[in-house]
Amino acid sequence: MLYILDAGAIIQRPEILAHAAAGDLLIPQATVDDIRDREKRGLRADLEHLLDQAIAAGAVVAPPADGGIAELALNLAAENGAENVRVVTTDRRLVRLLASKGVTSIGGSDLLSAQATAPSDAGLEQAAKRIVSTQHHNLASGVAIALAGTAMAIVVVRNHQLIFHTAPDWIVPIALLLAGLLFFWWRERDRLSYGLFEVMIGLLISSQSIVTLPAPAELSTAKSIQLVGGLYVMVRGLDNIDRSVEDTRFGGWWRRLFRSRR
Repeated sequence: MLYILDAGAIIQRPEILAHAAAGDLLIPQATVDDIRDREKRGLRADLEHLLDQAIAAGAVVAPPADGGIAELALNLAAENGAENVRVVTTDRRLVRLLASKGVTSIGGSDLLSAQATAPSDAGLEQAAKRIVSTQHHNLASGVAIALAGTAMAIVVVRNHQLIFHTAPDWIVPIALLLAGLLFFWWRERDRLSYGLFEVMIGLLISSQSIVTLPAPAELSTAKSIQLVGGLYVMVRGLDNIDRSVEDTRFGGWWRRLFRSRR
């Protein structure tokens, strides 16, 4: 059986590379280029290192095809029989396209189940587990940092008179400039926690526009702007989260939840 791996499957289930020594893992050149290009875009390079180790251990790199993975899979199915070819992917459009041509697609979890009794490279398996463990740690720390940042923001807002009105006027613009620079530094260094922070702050801003309405509840122009502004901040936060999970296992789940299924 030949298994053709796409980048999404490797990102979501890096453990599948531990079976590279069997020689039945085929990695298209486009997949290799995609993963290697991630470091240039500021994403983590640990997956690229794992991929290089898997190739050295026996995973086969397929030459580029004009039609991408679909063309490669169809050619191999014609040569070896469709029953001997499986495309391991998270791309639903690719799955539907291949199904219409008689080629079966599976997920990374399905491949791991199929090779549960096959020998695996302990070094590659441990490296893959470290990558997944790091992703879980980054998510947990991101939530903790965002909660701490939100708590600090609430303290500042509740005590703004004490903080700003007792300080000299010239300090306020300097403090705001430094705060802006700090937030920009935070976003560039840890987009995930910053995105979670934005979502929390946006939720507080928009909910406050409703909770603090006097009776009878009527949305004034100022409250309406506050509501929409809070929603906008939430969307910006979700966008930052989207970018931060792009090269992680969570990215596959995120795409299935929010992106087009066409």
